[in-house]
Amino acid sequence: MSKICTHFDAYFGKWSAPVGALCMLLVQNRADAQDVAFQSFLRLGGTKDHEIGEDAARILLFKSAVRLCDDYYLKKMHRRPGRKKLMQLALPFPVTDALVSLLRLPFSRQAALALTQFGFSLDEVAEILGVRAQKAARLCADPGIPGWQEALSSMSMTEDETLALNDRICERFAVRSVDVENAIHDARNAFDRIAPVLALLVLALFALAIWYVKR
Repeated sequence: MSKICTHFDAYFGKWSAPVGALCMLLVQNRADAQDVAFQSFLRLGGTKDHEIGEDAARILLFKSAVRLCDDYYLKKMHRRPGRKKLMQLALPFPVTDALVSLLRLPFSRQAALALTQFGFSLDEVAEILGVRAQKAARLCADPGIPGWQEALSSMSMTEDETLALNDRICERFAVRSVDVENAIHDARNAFDRIAPVLALLVLALFALAIWYVKR
């Protein structure tokens, strides 16, 4: 069985709801959002610092969630959902004007607003998003959408979904070495990020070779 951080159960109890809402907001697909939340908690549980404190754990968890949601977006093409599309998804929360407007904001803007709603300071938002404090302040500015906070809060996982997520995490920790799995997953995502650059480099070298032969 994998060794997990000492206070994992307490951290899961505190942050499963906001992490679920953050992932739903950024991924905009309920099944995939639950999977991203699952992977985020694996990052926390499998951290090398098994005695990680609450503040550091909180940053690690939400930084992992944002990064994993960003990776998800890099791998798939997305259209901003309209009200009709959202209604067809049979979501367990109301599809309001505020929700539709919130889901149409840029990725980094959505993430920053959610993090401020969850109690993160501007400096913490900047650290999680990997941006400067000035940019974090712009991203966290009021979007002028009446009721956006309530719309975000409504996106939290249901009690049944939270229990299912907890069971899934416990099962994974019981049968696999999650710290190794996390390292492999991170390496794979890192390769996915640089793959387009490598492809362009190969094309550039190919073009250079053709030019050299023909000159």
